[in-house]
Amino acid sequence: MMPGLLLVVFVNFIGVGALIPVLPYAVIDEAGASETVMTLLLASFALAMMVGAPILGRLSDYFGRRQVLLTSILLSALGHICFALTTDITLMFMARILTGLASGSIGVIQAIITDTTPPEERSRAIGLLGAFVGLGFVAGPAFGGLLSGYGGAVHTIPFLLAGGLAFIGFLIALYAVPESKGESRPRPLSWFRRFVLLRVSGLFMFGLAVFLLNLAFAQIEASFTLVLKDVMAYTSRHTGYVFTWVGVVIIVVQGVFIGRITRRFSELGASTTGAFLLVVGQVLTMLMVGSALWFFLPSLWPMMICTTLVCVGFALANPTLTSAASQVIRKGEIGSIMGAIQSMGSLGQVLGLVIAGPLYELGGGVMTFGFGSFISFLLLLVMSNMLFYPRRRRHHAKPLLK
Repeated sequence: MMPGLLLVVFVNFIGVGALIPVLPYAVIDEAGASETVMTLLLASFALAMMVGAPILGRLSDYFGRRQVLLTSILLSALGHICFALTTDITLMFMARILTGLASGSIGVIQAIITDTTPPEERSRAIGLLGAFVGLGFVAGPAFGGLLSGYGGAVHTIPFLLAGGLAFIGFLIALYAVPESKGESRPRPLSWFRRFVLLRVSGLFMFGLAVFLLNLAFAQIEASFTLVLKDVMAYTSRHTGYVFTWVGVVIIVVQGVFIGRITRRFSELGASTTGAFLLVVGQVLTMLMVGSALWFFLPSLWPMMICTTLVCVGFALANPTLTSAASQVIRKGEIGSIMGAIQSMGSLGQVLGLVIAGPLYELGGGVMTFGFGSFISFLLLLVMSNMLFYPRRRRHHAKPLLK
């Protein structure tokens, strides 16, 4: 089952990654929109994912993980194809919203892993999941950059390919992913009660950390491509090469080293280290973009150093936070609570993307990466608090629902 899940994640995230190197050129150059509209397009995807994650998670608690996963993959394929065939900014928004809703199924996939994996193996399994997300980001930007400009608009061929691969993912899930949930149906859980559970169970701090992590990383997602285009004068293909390196770093960290790191330093220790690297990487990026240091001007090697630090930090922090949170969730609430935590991450991503456009127009990459550095520092404080004061977390102290 695990190989099938990993292949599904891989082909789905090719479509997510394919947009990255072509987005500024498709939205700004071809659709004639501004940097703020570009980041709002990214934000619409994240907002739809935020709404979709708890809904799909809850539906998977009721009707089974597999059925919800299959439906979401088909919707994702439809969204990719619609995006490929238009240069109208309104239709672009509609297509990305549909794909975002479907992409909320990542919480369902995490729930399947949690259902079927013993606690001592969960960190490694979620690390593999993150590695295949990174693998999708290797192939996605590479395809997006290398195939951009063929067959009409800069994004047409990359997204037709993404839609086809999503359909292949549907076939893989259909035959390789069995149902992981039993027959019991949990009681309905409202939004209010879901977030109350995060607070009383000790999971609220995890939710806050995921929120801050995605808020900080959204600045990179939104403004880094603009920095490569405006400051580095890169084309969409050059940008694709850079994001291919991003994916390689994520694969190496999450697929090879994360298990060893968590065994030695714990999941929270790995997350805290990741938060520290995020701070350092974004501060250096801000200094590079602003040409504040004569020996660290905008060029290939300074850019690669900054990119590597940020990616290693995110690759360490993201899966280990999810794995640590999963240790304190009761089995019958996995879909709901994992969906709630995922939605907090999506909320952080939405806010970050909405803010990134105006910040970039106001002060360029210096402003956006400065803001991201501040948020990453807050994340480091939260992670340090959880690491050094573990008594504040209650592990299975009492049933969360009565």
